[in-house]
This record gives sequence, C-alpha cells and structure tokens, in this order.
Amino acid sequence: MAMVSVGAIFGAVQTGATAYAAAVGAPQLAGLYFAELGVGSALAGAACAWLPDRLGLALRRWIFPLALTAGMGLLLWGAAQHLLPVAIAIAGLTVGPYMVTLYALTEDQTPLPAMATAMAVLCAGGPVGTAAGQFAAGLLADAHGPTAAFAIAPVVAATGLAASLLNALARARIDSSGGQNRSNRHHHRAGCR
Repeated sequence: MAMVSVGAIFGAVQTGATAYAAAVGAPQLAGLYFAELGVGSALAGAACAWLPDRLGLALRRWIFPLALTAGMGLLLWGAAQHLLPVAIAIAGLTVGPYMVTLYALTEDQTPLPAMATAMAVLCAGGPVGTAAGQFAAGLLADAHGPTAAFAIAPVVAATGLAASLLNALARARIDSSGGQNRSNRHHHRAGCR
C-alpha cells in the first residue's frame, strides 16, 4: 500500500501540473513542473546514503512519512496560492527519502529467500498507484479545476503514514510473540541502515 501511495502522488502531480500549466496559459511548462518532483525526489533519495547512523530505520519509518505528508500538504497549498513551481520543488524533496525507507523496511522484514518477490511486489505498487492517481486527479481537475487535482497527494501520503503505523504495530506483535528481528541477518546497503 505504501508504494501505491507514492505512485498515486506521482500520477496526481503529473495530471495536476498539466492542468495547472494549461490554466495559467503556459502548457509547455507542464513537463518542467513535473520534472521538479522527480529531480527533488532523486536528489533527496540519493542523499539518504549519507544519513548519520543515529537516524536509523526505526526513526526514519516515522520521520519520512510525516515529511511526505507535510510536503504534499505544502504542494496543495502552493497550487492554491499560484506558487506551484516552488511548492513542487520543496515537496519533491520528501518523496525520495520515503521511498528509500520503504525499500529498507522491506529488506529488513523479509527473509533472504523471499527478497526478490518482496521487492517485486513493492515495485509493482508504483505503476498501479500512478494510474489511479492520474485517473482520480483528472476527474478532480475536470470537475473542480487544477488545484483540486493536487488534493490527492496529501491524502495518499497520509495513507502511507497509516501504512507505516500498521506495519509498526504488526512488527511489534511479531517481535513480542518471539518473532525474530531480521535486521542483523543480512547485509545492508548504503542508505538502508
């Protein structure tokens, strides 16, 4: 569910940016607006490799979903205030760290023999979410204008935060019933500590 929310954010922003650019009379800028989200996400995600050890996975699982939710709220506000280019640039910085954390959580909680399947399932959520986000954002933009398309982003980001909460509760129950924490059972790549 968490990666579906990321896909829905990308889908909603792509549709919303297109509607916004057309509404302000500059449809040629739609791709540039959308690229801001991807560039910010990629840069911030790559920067996760240099996070200090004290900002471990247990803390990141809360910080980054909260940051994503706040960033997408800023995105909606920026669209409403006609400050979309600035809002997308800032909001984009919150997506990559959330995605890196999702991959790290999947690695941490999956036995090595099932890792490829778990990662494939996680990755499949992105395109599904993108299609759903584009569809819903298109309906909202057509019915209520370009700003409405961006309303999807904070809602699905909050869904990702809820998924993190549910995952933490499930892991706590497994650990309290004698389940084994796999965090030390296999290697961790840079940025996934």
